[in-house]
Amino acid sequence: MESNNNTLLSKGFIVSNPEHATIDANVQLLRVILTPKETKIDFGYQATSYYIKGGWIKISPHTFIRQTGTTEKLVLTNATNIPFGPEKLHFNSSIEWRYFSLYFPPLPPGVHSIDLIESERSSTNVFNFFNIRLDDISRVCNIH
Repeated sequence: MESNNNTLLSKGFIVSNPEHATIDANVQLLRVILTPKETKIDFGYQATSYYIKGGWIKISPHTFIRQTGTTEKLVLTNATNIPFGPEKLHFNSSIEWRYFSLYFPPLPPGVHSIDLIESERSSTNVFNFFNIRLDDISRVCNIH
């Protein structure tokens, strides 16, 4: 798989609905887009029914990704459709959806899984995803 992953990474590829572990049922990891220039991760977020107006979302500017099992951090470079904390986007109802994207530096070739960490002190208010699988060929599409 590693030689296929290296070939795919040199051209760029998309992993749709990658397998992963998360603690937040309201956020869905939709896809990971890997190119030689950046790593982009797309999400969908359902406002929570816990709050009458659906609550809020934000992302820490210190959010990072790392190859699973390592400590080297690739720190968030940009975000679209979600504010950097402490600013918050407040929902108007619990049925609202928000799509947003997070951008990171490119991953090195041969990475099979990553973790996305908003805060190393996990809580229900952070977006932490572990073991995001990038090597499931049935979920991979080349970028042409």
